[in-house]
Amino acid sequence: MLSHVEITARATVTPAAHFVWSNRLEYSHDCFVCRRVGRTVALHPGAESGLCHSSDGRLDEQDDVADAHPAPIRITGFDTTAGGGVERLRCRLSFWWAPFFDLERPGQRASELAERPWVRLHFRVGCHVCRDAGHDDWFGPQDSVQTDQVWPVTRPCPRCGTELVTMAGPPGIDLVG
Repeated sequence: MLSHVEITARATVTPAAHFVWSNRLEYSHDCFVCRRVGRTVALHPGAESGLCHSSDGRLDEQDDVADAHPAPIRITGFDTTAGGGVERLRCRLSFWWAPFFDLERPGQRASELAERPWVRLHFRVGCHVCRDAGHDDWFGPQDSVQTDQVWPVTRPCPRCGTELVTMAGPPGIDLVG
């Protein structure tokens, strides 16, 4: 059956910040293709499918994805809005789902939404103080937040220490109709 999950996140940014949500995420998904529960699936807007990684670990930039496979999950909505010092993200995932028991852990049964759902959202934040001071590297590298972090999460500028962004709580993950 076709199911949908909506992921929402909110970041409070200071006037010194230039904040951008990235167009990629990782999500914990019960994959009926490999018949494993709690797999990490990498997703990009516009991609026809997600990429399910066969290890139980979270996907990082340097992970070998040679043993990964396409999964029937994709981003079907990706909206960002800004206003009043708040940057919001709303992302809808659509996926085919079927009940099964995990091949390696037969006692674990798949579900549409995991008992403890997990997502990693990527973003970049830059410092206007450093930009105005003429530093070429004022726009920081890719960063991320994930549901299993300690909250709140703050990101100051690594160069000058100016407070840039605060996320008060984890991203929301809800099964939607």
